[in-house]
Amino acid sequence: MPETFLHERSIAALAVPAHTTGPFPIWHVHSMGSAQVAVPKLPTGGHFFDLWPVRELPELGLWAASHYTSFAPPLFVLHEAVVHSSAGILAAGDSVIAESLCNTSPTQHSYRQLVKGIALRPKRVTRLAGSHISVLAAGEQDFRHALLGGMARLMAVPDTYFAAADGLLVPQGSVAQAEMLGLFDLLPSLTVREVAHDETLVVDTLIYPLSVCGEAAYHPCVAEFYRRLSANVPRAPARLPRRIYIDSRGTGLRPLRNEAELIVALERLGFEPVRPETMTLSDQIMLFRQAEAIVAPHGSALANLGFARPGSLVVELLMDAFVDWSFRNLAALMQLRYDCVLGRARRPWPDLNVQFHQTSWEISINHVVAAVAHSLSVAPARAA
Repeated sequence: MPETFLHERSIAALAVPAHTTGPFPIWHVHSMGSAQVAVPKLPTGGHFFDLWPVRELPELGLWAASHYTSFAPPLFVLHEAVVHSSAGILAAGDSVIAESLCNTSPTQHSYRQLVKGIALRPKRVTRLAGSHISVLAAGEQDFRHALLGGMARLMAVPDTYFAAADGLLVPQGSVAQAEMLGLFDLLPSLTVREVAHDETLVVDTLIYPLSVCGEAAYHPCVAEFYRRLSANVPRAPARLPRRIYIDSRGTGLRPLRNEAELIVALERLGFEPVRPETMTLSDQIMLFRQAEAIVAPHGSALANLGFARPGSLVVELLMDAFVDWSFRNLAALMQLRYDCVLGRARRPWPDLNVQFHQTSWEISINHVVAAVAHSLSVAPARAA
């Protein structure tokens, strides 16, 4: 099929209010209100920012933030929408929606990047009648992206839209997707359609919740999303560890060089190493719901923090060249006690390429043990 050239534009620039009359392809139906979420001070982790340079994302100085202002999730309705690939790249008229290109790859998602847009070359095009809700998003093989960037967006869709919709568009092969859909208790009348990475759809009416996270500025509805999933998972049938360490040695991403030694040190404090990526979603929910203390290197498994009970402790291990506060904000939203310890990248940052966050690193075991011991010594009383 011939290439289609599309100008890259923000959806906000193309949409009109729903009460406007006229032949507009995109309607802005509503936005959920934003909220201010308190972010508690770091109990011990703040002193690292005086010791050596740190690269914080998305900006410097966030380690001292006292709050964040949540994203206000908008809902759009598109008519005659072109939906391309499992990433849900959206086109309306001669424009591609810039927000739908987030985390996509031209090679993986079948398009060419141009100076002011993209060139789309569909392999096959299927027309989809009726109205469909889209939670398509790139990164579907990453647990955090599948959970928060994808499925959690359902919380921005009012019940009336669920009742009127014919189907739900989801990425083909998304991690833990079948379990998430089962736990979310969708209407039985809603047909789930998996979209392949090389597939293109033309949808009569597309219901498109943009995001509920927005640069890790989680909307309070994200907490309700976790509660809704967790409510359908029974209590753990067998003993589960109360203190867990998220063992990252099987992931191959950002290898922590002295992780084996760290695990031995934490075992002396009663921690057990676990690998959530080998578990079902229900088992992960039970594990985190039971935990009173969680220690983990930064990674997708920490998206499970939303299942932990308020007051639980989390100590996140971060690399100085890649300090991402996504899970600190999630911990704040879920009312967890959060602290962090910074380790050092094995190479100086200026020598690191755009994949710098995948480099190997080391952390001071003494610093980790001290931070954990401090937080455990001031732990509030917990119900059994």
